[in-house]
Parts: sequence; structure tokens; C-alpha cells
Amino acid sequence: MQVHLAEHLPKDEIIQLGSYYTPEKLVQLVHEFIKPYLKNNKKDVILLDSAGGCGAFLFGIRHNDYRIADCDLEACKFLKQYFNHHNIFHTNSLKGVNRDKYLTPSSAFLIMIGNPPYNDTTSEFKNGEKGQNICDEDLYDRDIGVSFLKSYHKLNADVVCVLHPLSYLIKETNFNRLRDFKNNYKLVKGEVFSSALFRGTGTAKFPILVALYEKNADGMTFEDIKNFRFNILDSPKTFVLSNFKTTDGYINKYPPRKNDDQKSPLGLYYYSFRDFNSLKKNTSFFTKEHPNGIVVTLENFYKYSYLYSLKSMFNPEDAWLYGNLSPLVHTEDVEQNKKLYVSYAIKTNKVFKNMENSILKKITEYYKIKPEKTDDIYEMGKIIKNKLIKLI
Repeated sequence: MQVHLAEHLPKDEIIQLGSYYTPEKLVQLVHEFIKPYLKNNKKDVILLDSAGGCGAFLFGIRHNDYRIADCDLEACKFLKQYFNHHNIFHTNSLKGVNRDKYLTPSSAFLIMIGNPPYNDTTSEFKNGEKGQNICDEDLYDRDIGVSFLKSYHKLNADVVCVLHPLSYLIKETNFNRLRDFKNNYKLVKGEVFSSALFRGTGTAKFPILVALYEKNADGMTFEDIKNFRFNILDSPKTFVLSNFKTTDGYINKYPPRKNDDQKSPLGLYYYSFRDFNSLKKNTSFFTKEHPNGIVVTLENFYKYSYLYSLKSMFNPEDAWLYGNLSPLVHTEDVEQNKKLYVSYAIKTNKVFKNMENSILKKITEYYKIKPEKTDDIYEMGKIIKNKLIKLI
């Protein structure tokens, strides 16, 4: 076994447990973040990694008082080669959560560190099987990582410095799921990096955050997060959520509800999406009714034509940074260039090659596109690419 790898676990268990062990440069960043609290605090300081794996976050700082826990027995056996046996706990860290469990007095200044698992238990991990989150009732969430954040509040941690998906904060519905944690802690520092730094995390890269929180009675609001300036690892750039406009409230991304029209008058649908990553992954236009099909009409066709262009041509080097956001958009551009996006879609998407002429005629007449005009597809694509670059 190696400290920064999970080679002893089969792939399905890595996915189910969220056991993606942490590269050393990220561990060092956590150490840098917590150094002032170790140096300047006069109270007894205890470090606790409640999802410790092979102890990566405590190697190098184990001269401090520490506790380390994990549900993986093999990992705990490994830890006993390097750490005090009395400070190692083989346990489910989300069950029976309290300081006594870790022999930690209430008077101690508690710093939580680590890379807790973040795995949505509603997702399949093996042959249709789904994960489980066995935890205290007040900690339950479908995502184990959210439960871990809640557990830090239950432990009354003074400082929390852990890795977790940026989406926990920048998606408002996810942020609200943090409940007591967001109401009692404030984000004071954050550095974002790509999930590509972890081995075996799949092709859809997404942003992960090294987050430093301090206990604060005022907590934090989503407005705080929208205006927070996140640093980007190994880059002079920063990320501020409020700087970006997304399709939320402008383009519908879900199938029709029960009382909405289920059928498209054009016989045309667009596959539903949650965020930019799912937009890239899923198909675009299709012609058969489907439970995940968004109804496309003449009136909204130009918006889905824009999404088709975005899916096809928006691919900056740091695309991973926007993966968990709803697709980016400049609404003024889309409204002013309906004809451009519509023309590009019907000339390049294979769905329209087999579409009835009567439907195509409706679309071209509605958007005042002259069928005899032969626009250069390459030039159209070039114009659109230049527009999409301006999104960032």
C-alpha cells in the first residue's frame, strides 16, 4: 500500500467508498492553510482526519496531537505501522458522531483535515447497484461528502480544512443542503483544481476545492459564495461565480412536468441536462419522445441551437472549471444572433438531414433564413467560436 494511492481496493469499492487518495501537492496545500492555527493557538490543538485512508494528511505533521479514523480495515492496519495505535479508530465516522468517540475533550481546539469521500449514493457503481450512506439520522444526505461536512459541525470543530467538490457551494440547491454547517462556518480561503489530479475519476472533469472554514456564528450565505474569489491551483487566474451568466432562468433544462405539453409540434426534442458536463456528455437534438426529452418549439428552437453550438465548440483549456455550472450564456448575443445559431444547427446536425421538408420550411421561414443562401459552414463556425470565447 502507498500513502497517496488506493491500490488495495478494487475499482467498484473505490467508487462506492469515494476512496480517491490525495496527491502530495494537495496535502501540502492543506498543511499550508492550517499552519497559522497550529502556530498561534494557545489552547490544546487536536488534528482529526475522520476519513484518513493511509494517513497522507498526517504524515509530516504527526508531531502534533492527532486522531485518525477510517472504515477500511486494511487502511487501518497500514496506519498502525506509522501512527500511535491509541490514536487510530476503525469506525464509520458518520455513526455515533461526538468528540468522546475520538477521545477528544470539549475544551480542545479541533481542526478537521482530509479528503472525505464524495460519492452520490443514488449513482450506480456496479451492475446497477447503488451505494449506501449509513450514518446518523441528522447527518443523512444522498452525497456522503455533504454528510461529512455536517459531521464536522456535530463535532464542534473550530477549523475545517478539507477537499470537496466546488459544486457543494456554487450550486444553490447543494449549498442549502449543508444546513447547520453553512449556518455555523465561514469560508475564508479556497483553492480550486481539476479532478484530473486524481487517478481513475472518469472523463468528465470537474472542479474540486481545497477549502478552509472557520467556525463563525454568522455562518455564510449563498451571496457570500457568489462573490467569493477562489484561487485556481497553479494559475494566476481566480474564479468568482457572480462574474458568469448561465442559462438558468433563460433556457429550460428539464423535461415537461405532468401538466405541460408533452409533445413537440415540430416532433423535435433536446436531451435534458443538469450542468455543462452533462450537456457535453448527452446527445443534443432527437425526434422520438423520451422521458428525458425537453420539448422544442419554433419559439425556443434558437435557444437549443445555441446549446448545440456550445456543446460542439466551447472547449477552453480550463473547461473543467465550468463543468458543474449550468451552461454559460450571453443572452444579448443569443437574442441578437438567433439566425446564426439556427442556421448552424440545421446545416450541421445530422437530425435535420432526415427531417421532413415541411418542418424545415417552418423553421427557416420563422427565423427568416433563405434556403437558397449557401452560408459557409466553416465561417459560421469560426464566428460562433469567437463569440463563445467571450463567455470567459
